[in-house]
Amino acid sequence: MIDQPYLKWMATNTGTDWCNDSAMMEEIDNALINGASGCTSNPPLSYQVLTATPEIFSEEFGRLPLNISGDGKAVELIGIVVRTIAKKLETLFHGSNETRGFIRAQVQPGLSSDAKAMLESGKKFASWGRNIKVKIPGTAAGMWVLEELAALGIPTNPTVCVSIPQMVSAAEAYERGIKRAVKAGIKPAHSTSAFVMGRLQDYLTQLNIQRDTGLTTYELECAILAAAKRCYALFNERGYSQMMMPAAFRCARQVTELSGSITEMTIHPMIQELIRVADANGNIEYKVAIDNPVDPDAVEKVIRTLPEFAMAYEPDGIRVSDFDSFGATVMTLDNFDKYGWQLLKNMTIPR
Repeated sequence: MIDQPYLKWMATNTGTDWCNDSAMMEEIDNALINGASGCTSNPPLSYQVLTATPEIFSEEFGRLPLNISGDGKAVELIGIVVRTIAKKLETLFHGSNETRGFIRAQVQPGLSSDAKAMLESGKKFASWGRNIKVKIPGTAAGMWVLEELAALGIPTNPTVCVSIPQMVSAAEAYERGIKRAVKAGIKPAHSTSAFVMGRLQDYLTQLNIQRDTGLTTYELECAILAAAKRCYALFNERGYSQMMMPAAFRCARQVTELSGSITEMTIHPMIQELIRVADANGNIEYKVAIDNPVDPDAVEKVIRTLPEFAMAYEPDGIRVSDFDSFGATVMTLDNFDKYGWQLLKNMTIPR
């Protein structure tokens, strides 16, 4: 076991939950021992575990038709991973009154503009288990799907939300959905919304290099952290029912500076290791930090330098109709498709 004292402390002593951003079974087990509340998956993470540890899934592989192919093949492979993890988390799910112990499963990235197809895919994913949250992208079509799934009492996890406007739109879609659910006599399902911080930072880093604007990594990290804190404050001010899920961290500080927030972070094992090392070296304070200010000069510099960040930082900076074309959204969906979905479609199934 890899001991994670800080993450265990955060989960035990603050209002902040965290889950494991990996589908690798050994990493999930280690995270649970250290206070994790569940697990996140996506197409690249599913491909990773299927190819790195195929022996775990040999029985399920044997049930797949010999002629399975295409997108249907990718769906079934994701189902193998998700159902296996869902079973692993069942005890935590039932023991927490169905508030923890979720595995998140992402619909096909290529369907991001096809509302009806995403809705049907979401229903299929939800049929695999009660502790599965359906990950729907923060696109214009995705917002409609999120409301429909919430109205049906299906747990959701908006993803590819790389801006505050997308987070706000997803939260409001969830509010509309749960009102419809209650009116129909359906118990509202839990929802967490992933603010994919690192994907926005990756996009800004790319722009910074292309335009030779000279922003430092520290300044970009500060800007992303400030956006997360602003989004969290906005959720509280507006009283949204949906829980914020900070995701895709790029440094340990982006985790520790959000400690004490009523959120459920999803933390990749690489970032878990950065936190462990920083903690071992005495570089982490065990304290609530969500209200700590972020370097205002650094944030203001990024706002002045990169208009795309200013758009992502303002609650009304991007119109819903422009969610799909926002650079960070495009880049993130392309990444999930190229390094996940397409690899699953072409994966050789061990027999």
